[in-house]
Amino acid sequence: MSKSMWILAGLITVLVIVSIYREQSDMKLPEHLKCKESMFQQMFTDTCTPRTGIKKIQ
Repeated sequence: MSKSMWILAGLITVLVIVSIYREQSDMKLPEHLKCKESMFQQMFTDTCTPRTGIKKIQ
């Protein structure tokens, strides 16, 4: 494997581990993900239509 492939494999591994940790821990959902609008649209319009079905099942 070349050096760049090792770097890419390492970054993917870190991403997977962080994703699993975030899912298993009780981290709160970021505020911008609780709205139906995109973050770009929220920045310029200051609107937030709450999503339904995004709650974690405990």
